[in-house]
Amino acid sequence: MSNKIIIKESVRGIIEYVLKTGSLDDRYMGKNRALEGTLAHQKLQSSNEKIYAQYQKEVRLEQSFDIEDVVLLLEGRADGIIIDDGSVYIEEIKSTMKSLVLIDEDYNDLHWAQAKFYAYMYSLQNQLDEINIRLSYFNIETEEVKSFNKNFKFEELKEFILYIINEYKKWILLKSNLNSIRNKSIKNLIFPFNTYRKGQRELAISCFNTIKEQAVLFAQAPTGIGKTISTIFPAVKSLGENRGERIVYLTAKTITRTVAEEAVNKLKDNGLICRSITLTSKEKICFKDKTKCNPDYCEYAIDYYDKVNDVIFDILNDDTDFTRVKIEEYAKENKVCPFELSLDLSLWCDVIICDYNYAFDPRAKLKRFFEDDVDKNILLVDEGHNLVDRARSMFSAEIYKSKIMQASKLIKGKVPKLYKALTSINKELIEVRREVQELEVNSMYKKDQYKDLYKLLRIFLKECDEYLVKSVNTEGYDEIRDLYFEIRSFISISELFSDKYVTLVEINRSDAKVKLFCVNPAENLAKVVQEAYSTIIFSATLTPINYYIDLLGGNEKSYRMKLPSPFRKENLKVYGHSLNMRFRQRENNIDNLCKLINKFKEEQLGNYMIFLPSYQYLKQIYERYIEIYSDKDTICQQEVLTEREKEEFINNFQDGANILAFCVIGGIFSEGIDLPGNKLIGCIIVGVGFPKISNEGDIIKDYYEEKGFDYAYIYPGINKIMQAAGRVIRTEEDKGRILLIDDRYFTIKYRSLLPKEWDINR
Repeated sequence: MSNKIIIKESVRGIIEYVLKTGSLDDRYMGKNRALEGTLAHQKLQSSNEKIYAQYQKEVRLEQSFDIEDVVLLLEGRADGIIIDDGSVYIEEIKSTMKSLVLIDEDYNDLHWAQAKFYAYMYSLQNQLDEINIRLSYFNIETEEVKSFNKNFKFEELKEFILYIINEYKKWILLKSNLNSIRNKSIKNLIFPFNTYRKGQRELAISCFNTIKEQAVLFAQAPTGIGKTISTIFPAVKSLGENRGERIVYLTAKTITRTVAEEAVNKLKDNGLICRSITLTSKEKICFKDKTKCNPDYCEYAIDYYDKVNDVIFDILNDDTDFTRVKIEEYAKENKVCPFELSLDLSLWCDVIICDYNYAFDPRAKLKRFFEDDVDKNILLVDEGHNLVDRARSMFSAEIYKSKIMQASKLIKGKVPKLYKALTSINKELIEVRREVQELEVNSMYKKDQYKDLYKLLRIFLKECDEYLVKSVNTEGYDEIRDLYFEIRSFISISELFSDKYVTLVEINRSDAKVKLFCVNPAENLAKVVQEAYSTIIFSATLTPINYYIDLLGGNEKSYRMKLPSPFRKENLKVYGHSLNMRFRQRENNIDNLCKLINKFKEEQLGNYMIFLPSYQYLKQIYERYIEIYSDKDTICQQEVLTEREKEEFINNFQDGANILAFCVIGGIFSEGIDLPGNKLIGCIIVGVGFPKISNEGDIIKDYYEEKGFDYAYIYPGINKIMQAAGRVIRTEEDKGRILLIDDRYFTIKYRSLLPKEWDINR
């Protein structure tokens, strides 16, 4: 066995791959209830523990199968094993919204197939000649159970299992061959550049060693080191030594996904042979006007499961680089859904490039990678500083009273039970609103939950199930369906509620919003960060690093490193002016600020960006500046821009243009924009980047007590400053200048947070 290649697969995965047929259909059918499904399992398992003296739940089973020079290791978890009066039962539990009257013994062959695998494994390990399978359906609404028992001879089970294994054989041999070719190419793979930049080798070695130890690394590596290739290269080398099974490169922005693709392609140009894929959201890659995945609306959904395996087999034999463009081409050629094709194809890929939400968002994450197989992932989290706010958003949820009222009006007189449920929710939200009004404020938060509201929301979900199945294409259906999923999301997040959360209520005239706000996302993130094979979180701005370790799921065992800039210190001149830019003084300093801006840009001609603390102040400064100095060679960022307008804005930065661009700090032009050489020679940063004062910000401040103001405002602000400043020097040849305008930059606090190599000239 040791001389053979070992390939691990899940029982459920292999069953679905071999036996699943039919079309894609995302129309509501009352069955997409993962949360309730888990609860259903727990309830029935608890009941069985009381009934049977010999009962085990969630029993892990595995069995190996020799297929030529490959060992297939199948893993799974039986919901329950019952030993009653000498008879052994393997129980498979399935939750359903369907009336149990409509479910018979032959309801779903895949359910029996999965249980047969577990029965075979258990029988083989315990030398049983026969065994029983109990398939139990648990109705979530009524909590009734309907079970079917079947007795199987061991030889009968063996025949079935060998049939499935034989059907899957070509896939196992394909995967073995692809992995063998990949590993041989990795063995001879060298770093794709002749020399390492300053700090680049140290980062690559630290990543490799972290993966080797199956640990977590937080790395601050400035712009110019080449972070992307320095993390992907050691991760690829680790795959070649059978550490982890795939690399998942997580990003926050499209531009960084492109950089990751380029890095992988650079390695491929140097001899790497591996499968890589970039996942694109359903909304962007869908061929239809609306993302409605069902055979009545979309021709690409028809018979998807009957076609997709052959399509993937052919693709894997022909190609290794699966970009959005290629996936769309394959999907059109074979008339299959491009989004689902990309997800199914990703199962066979060595490098997966995708957005954060595929890994972390409980409402969107890929369960195939981040629940079932999370321990096989080497995670590379790019621009890790962005994950703090994204995580708070992903693990929070909210509902609005106005949406409840709107839904009530749509179904009034049509669906009495549903209308009654919505009316009850509305009354409860009126009481919540009154609670805030009595305090004579517009908002309040508490550390406990409105559990009475949760009960009413669950009643709505229950009543809505029948409506959504029976009322398709009726007036108001889409609005009720959207509200249903919003409330489901709210209830799902409520299951995560802990001392890391608060309930925030905000009122605006007659409307009220109840938000489950995740103040500290660390615990939720840690479930992926810590359970992965290894995780590397990196960015040019992870200052202070303990703040990010604290919030992004790290712990005292997490490694940390901070690399200095690879560029010569004299290439960047940093200046400071102690003008008071606190909120209350901004209005008084408009003319003084305009003079400073003009003076700085006149000292050395070239293209400059000015970063201001808000859109409102941006508008004031720009209008006053052009009033004093004219609008010649000036451009101003608008609050809402199309993709084309963003490109046009950036295209203004050409050699010799002498453009003065007024932008907002933390906006789209202060991060991820690459303007090397003379395209940008300087930036002026006004203020210290504080996030806008908000209820959420003040909640964070209160939550972290003595560290609160730093965590809520100072550290996120410094991050914005560093990102904006990072636009100026992009290559070893670049020279530039920065002007920091705020008296706080000269305090001990801020000097300790700014780069040590910055000598601020007054």
